[in-house]
Amino acid sequence: MHRSIYFSLPSYSARRLVARTAGSVASVQVRPQTVVCMASGTVAPNAAPDGVLPQEGMWQAVLRTYDAAQASGAATMTQTQVELVPDQATGVTFVVRLAPSLRAKPKAPAQASSEGSSGQPAAAPAWRNPFLPPEPELTVGHLSPTHTLVLNKFNVVPHHCLVVTRQFEAQTDPLNARDLHGALRVLRAMPAGGLAFYNCGEHSGRSQPHKHMQVVPLPLIDGGAAEPPVQPLIEAAASAAGAQPYQVFEVRGMPCQSYAAQLPEGSTPQQVAGAYDALMARIPQGASYNALLTRTAIMLCPRRAESSGPCAINSLGFAGTILVKSGEEAAYVRQAGPSAILAAVGQPW
Repeated sequence: MHRSIYFSLPSYSARRLVARTAGSVASVQVRPQTVVCMASGTVAPNAAPDGVLPQEGMWQAVLRTYDAAQASGAATMTQTQVELVPDQATGVTFVVRLAPSLRAKPKAPAQASSEGSSGQPAAAPAWRNPFLPPEPELTVGHLSPTHTLVLNKFNVVPHHCLVVTRQFEAQTDPLNARDLHGALRVLRAMPAGGLAFYNCGEHSGRSQPHKHMQVVPLPLIDGGAAEPPVQPLIEAAASAAGAQPYQVFEVRGMPCQSYAAQLPEGSTPQQVAGAYDALMARIPQGASYNALLTRTAIMLCPRRAESSGPCAINSLGFAGTILVKSGEEAAYVRQAGPSAILAAVGQPW
């Protein structure tokens, strides 16, 4: 009788081990997050025999990992107060979330460095790259040979996921088909779809220098529509422009420069990457920007500032939801209005 034994090793290269169980010897193949016991053929939870999460069952793997991480304290669900703020200029009702506890959330340096300002080796930094490797309790599994699916440690919405490169790449690098392949897999696994986003550059609202896309499930609030609040602006702009699939058009209903392209159902990562590259041609060279991706559209918004007043804005602001960390910030959103805030941090038309 064989008993399955699972190992968790930090190396990405497969190795052979010999495990003795109940007087018998079983050959075991070990990969990160996946182990196949050759004697019994059992595969570790969340992974296929090739070490990559299968599409079918991916969402269940997210749910299992999320529940376990919340129960163990490895991840923390931040309680928020939700307020709906109608914006007269755009006609969009913005979702504003107040999360005072996030004021203490640590922010990574702009760039990871191993040297001090004098050129001499620096003292051991307090910050470490949380994605090399990601915490095992937060790791759902590998999406591909180049990307891993990880849970957000400090989430304000349930099942907030990160699509992280398995080797270091900079958050200032452009997206590519490999990044988009991982994000599309997660979007298509979420029951009602999701919203993927990328904060690129110093003014984008990014919090980590290691390249990662983020994905949150739709709807953004209980009982809400399974689309970003700004979706009607994107659809109206596409119709007005007579845009064909993957064709770039201006979303003039937005209060600052915003460019989008429609994505037919089943678009390949290469097709989405082609649309992204065409959109990037509209972004000034070296500028920070935010990228938003759903199953049906991709939109890029160039930035000129990270904050307006006390409010720091990331990609989600351009999707129609703003996270604030104090009553003062919430009052500022109500008083200034979401459109004025986005106009202040985005590039003007």
